Amino acid sequence: MNNNAIDFRKYIKSHFIKKNDRILEFGPLERPIVDKIEYPNAYYADIKSTEEIKKLYTSNEYLNSTGISVNLDSIVDIDYVINKSYKETFKKEKKFDVVYLSHVIEHMPDILDFFDDIASIIDKDGKLIIIYPDARYCFDHFRNGTSFIDAYDVYKNKKINCNAVFDFTYNVIHENDPGFFWNETNIVDKLPRNKFTNADDTYIKASNNETPDDVHYWPFSDYQFIKFLYDTERAGLSKFEINYFYKTQYNTQEFLVVLSLKKSNKINYRNYEKILSNISPAIKNVITSKENKNINDELIELKKIKDNIEKENRMLQKELEDIYNSKRWKVITKVANIKNKLIK
Repeated sequence: MNNNAIDFRKYIKSHFIKKNDRILEFGPLERPIVDKIEYPNAYYADIKSTEEIKKLYTSNEYLNSTGISVNLDSIVDIDYVINKSYKETFKKEKKFDVVYLSHVIEHMPDILDFFDDIASIIDKDGKLIIIYPDARYCFDHFRNGTSFIDAYDVYKNKKINCNAVFDFTYNVIHENDPGFFWNETNIVDKLPRNKFTNADDTYIKASNNETPDDVHYWPFSDYQFIKFLYDTERAGLSKFEINYFYKTQYNTQEFLVVLSLKKSNKINYRNYEKILSNISPAIKNVITSKENKNINDELIELKKIKDNIEKENRMLQKELEDIYNSKRWKVITKVANIKNKLIK
């Protein structure tokens, strides 16, 4: 963990959540961001009941493949089990001021449907707060990425993202320490060695509408996610606009997005331009610590050379000024002027 990085969980509580807000936290597992004693109107939701969650995370392929561990004894009790949709589940409930999800949306089989559905339970002045894992710095590192068209295909045809299921099974690795991906020079030593037959098997099952225990359907970098939101809004499929965005910080593996319901149908192009201009494109490779050190060393050397040149220039300038101001130079100049007049 980068000691200088913002702790998103603390930052959310201090900047975006009030004590008496109606809060819905989805998929809290054993680490909810809000405590019910501190926030009396906080509720927890999931697609499974508390007991079903504990059973799922006792052991499954997702945990075995990624190295993720869940403390079963600390899993919080779920208040709402989602029935069909958020709209259906909360149709008789008051809307929420804040809906919060941390490392959850990437697990949603239909991400576009999720954004459409979740909008129905958020107050007109409410917020949708998302902490999302950056695929470059977690076990998704070698995944092939995703795009708006992948999500649109799932949304349009109401099917499972079979390609993502295959890609997850085939390319996920047993490493989730962001420091490894930021600082190690031997990342390729972790190249996935998962069996094709296993990936093909999950692909076939997904094609037959059999969902796996758990996967990351939507591996995004911070840049890719904002571009995805941009494409979604251009397609007229987004009910949200970006209020705040915090990119993935050095030595961490997640970024933060705060959304609110759109007040108009206009797209704020300038906002997207501003955000995307300040984060690395998705195609940019991870720069390791050794490469960073080499680059910094080169910059330091170049700065030394530049400083020395500037120092020499200042010395030469001073010497030249001293010469111009010296009596000897004045005499030489005077003699030269006399010679020029005699020659003429």
